[in-house]
Amino acid sequence: MNQRQINEIIKGHEQRNEELLRALQTKGIALDKGRSVEHHFWANNQREAALLAKELYGRGFIVLELTPVNTEDGSTVWNVVAGVEQTPSVAASGTISEDLTRLAAEFDAVYDGWGTTI
Repeated sequence: MNQRQINEIIKGHEQRNEELLRALQTKGIALDKGRSVEHHFWANNQREAALLAKELYGRGFIVLELTPVNTEDGSTVWNVVAGVEQTPSVAASGTISEDLTRLAAEFDAVYDGWGTTI
């Protein structure tokens, strides 16, 4: 993944995060209160998914999922879901989006954003 692609992914997260924070606020969720947050990733193969999961664990995340997913074209990608206690404001920050996007790229993976239960 090149720098331009990374920047496009980060920009997409910034837009999505603004919408997500607004949606959470309308549901009465405090954006500055810690809660269970899941960060989602897609890796191209099992090895890279496992290495990404190991790095996330080393950074304090709990690896919730590390599973293969069959795509429509018959190939397989790997879903990595990492949980952490975090405020929605922090999860949606540009710093987190950029950090996790760049981390994913190191492992031939893509950071697909975050979510939390309502």
